[in-house]
Amino acid sequence: MKKIIMMITLLISAIFIVGCQNTGDTIETEPDYDAYQLLMDAEDLSGMADKTKSVIRENGSLGLPTSYQGVTISYSSRNKDVISDEGVVTRPNECWIESRDQQGLNPEDYADLNNDWPIVVDVTFTYEGFTRTAKLLFVVAPSDAFTCNKYLG
Repeated sequence: MKKIIMMITLLISAIFIVGCQNTGDTIETEPDYDAYQLLMDAEDLSGMADKTKSVIRENGSLGLPTSYQGVTISYSSRNKDVISDEGVVTRPNECWIESRDQQGLNPEDYADLNNDWPIVVDVTFTYEGFTRTAKLLFVVAPSDAFTCNKYLG
């Protein structure tokens, strides 16, 4: 009887061990993870963020990438008069905020305050049905002939 119980226990243990072995199948979410990682890499490695680190002082194209390793990149500027959706800069002929006297102080004490234009550009990364969004902040200097003489304060 002991041998039969021992054989049954051994058989059940063997079935349990075989049933729990890894079959080598991949997890279904792995492609989703890879796609998401590629979308993040496109944002980090495409070089677009490097263009936001200095004040833009020239008209013309920013040369923003439109693709990266199969990822499609599109842009939507929040001020198309200064930076178009295609990344073309047209420097404005006036200050960003017309008043430098916002705190009741002498405007000459803040000669360069609010001259530059902060422009947000929304970025959409698309890859195999997956989407990631980001925002880029560019700072554009007004043209050399700008005027800041319309004080509101």
